[in-house]
Amino acid sequence: MSDQSLVRMCRAVVLCSIALMSFSGAQRGQAADAFDTRTGAWRMTGVLAAPEAVQAAAADGPFVYAISSTHVAKYDRKSGQRIAVSQGEAQHLNSGFFWKGRLYCAHSNYPKQPEQSQVKVLDVESMKLTTFHDFQDFGGSLTWVIRSGEHWWCNFAHYGDANHKTFLVKFDNDWRELARWTYPDSIIRQLGRYSLSGGIWHDGELLVTGHDDPVLLRVALPEQGSVLVDKGRQPAPFTGQGIADDPVTGGLVGINRGKQQVVFAADPKWRLRLLTYNIHHGEGIDGKLDLERIARVIRSVEPDIVALQEVDRKVKRTKSVDQPEELSRLTKMHVVFGDNIPLQGGHYGNAVLSRFPIRASRNHRLPRFDEGEQRGVLEVELDWPASSPERSNVRVLATHLDHRPEERERVASVRVMNELIQTNPLQPALLMGDLNAVPDSIPLKELQSHWTRANDQPVPTIPVEKPKDQIDYILFRPANRWKVVETRALDEAVASDHRAFLAVVELVGVDNAR
Repeated sequence: MSDQSLVRMCRAVVLCSIALMSFSGAQRGQAADAFDTRTGAWRMTGVLAAPEAVQAAAADGPFVYAISSTHVAKYDRKSGQRIAVSQGEAQHLNSGFFWKGRLYCAHSNYPKQPEQSQVKVLDVESMKLTTFHDFQDFGGSLTWVIRSGEHWWCNFAHYGDANHKTFLVKFDNDWRELARWTYPDSIIRQLGRYSLSGGIWHDGELLVTGHDDPVLLRVALPEQGSVLVDKGRQPAPFTGQGIADDPVTGGLVGINRGKQQVVFAADPKWRLRLLTYNIHHGEGIDGKLDLERIARVIRSVEPDIVALQEVDRKVKRTKSVDQPEELSRLTKMHVVFGDNIPLQGGHYGNAVLSRFPIRASRNHRLPRFDEGEQRGVLEVELDWPASSPERSNVRVLATHLDHRPEERERVASVRVMNELIQTNPLQPALLMGDLNAVPDSIPLKELQSHWTRANDQPVPTIPVEKPKDQIDYILFRPANRWKVVETRALDEAVASDHRAFLAVVELVGVDNAR
């Protein structure tokens, strides 16, 4: 064995020993720190047991798909139960990806000669597997196919002494070849005698996988020439084989072939799913008091942090239920409550639910004018995972401001919150809540002298049936430390008198801040 091969094998063994840690379920957050200490590594966040997880995995919203050589098995994402198995002929399925609601899989007759390759398509409702396009003998074995923009991208593999002949092809909609590239020697050397098994486009680069190495290989198209550019490596919890995007988590799904598991992984970028929701003490516009319904709304978007307003704690009108604790139980999230008003034997205020453990919290009372309701801002310190660019240094503020037409109290409250974060003006911070103010109001203008709204354009949240105005917000600071991935109001109009507002953001490390 050459020194280079020995080094590669040792690295693979070390990384595999990390990646093959034992997990008991597919819940988000499991083993979130599996790769946290390694810069640029994809973090394992859960697994799902699947005997078919031999070649690849793919996912849509509620379901996960394990791909073997001859079948695709459909699993319920939450329960982990197998729902169905594909029907249709297949010899050697490889990676799969979703496009327009159907699962497309690379397929070949490997290791037979001459090589025959097809794109198979699975109707996920009927689970019928059919041939979508037949390449016949195209000069290699099709190992992955994806759709990006208006083009198909296909990888045709070679093995053994010929694996340097592996090539990538770009096709138009009619499967006419538009361009072809081979891989640089630095990538080929990584593969041993195997070839490339999976690939996806991600942030303008191709992430490709080998046969058994727990590493994602980053490549890019060259400005000229026909050899792809090697952009580096990222440790990953997949043991090679096919990978795919996960639309629910924003990360990837792949497999642990040896353990026959689908593996979920989070992007090295630190992404947070944030939700602010005025729950109207759990009473919907239909007059029904239903915390389970509120919890379903929250769970539907799998948030990391939730700011809740109008929360009762042991109040008679809501049957003396400890709503923060009950919502914590229903969502399986940590909780802290900030009481602002004594009410009917209990208290009324704001709460924060968090996927991360809560290290500390403090409830600050806000200015109160003209005998209005006492308002507050709940400051929370969370036990962030080690992968955070600012571990344990992000501040979270959750609030609910005065609702009356006169803006004086809201302006005073905003000034208090702006002063609160001036103790460390460079510290990344989040502000979430019902501000009872529209985007062009004086309180919002005051607030935006220190904070940036997650959404540039208004996203109406009230009235709940047909929203016209936005008064529920998520803001962040400093502006250059955060990148907004998505914002939207949830499409639910009964559980409360507000729409819940979701923002997905990424925290940018100091070195990458612009």
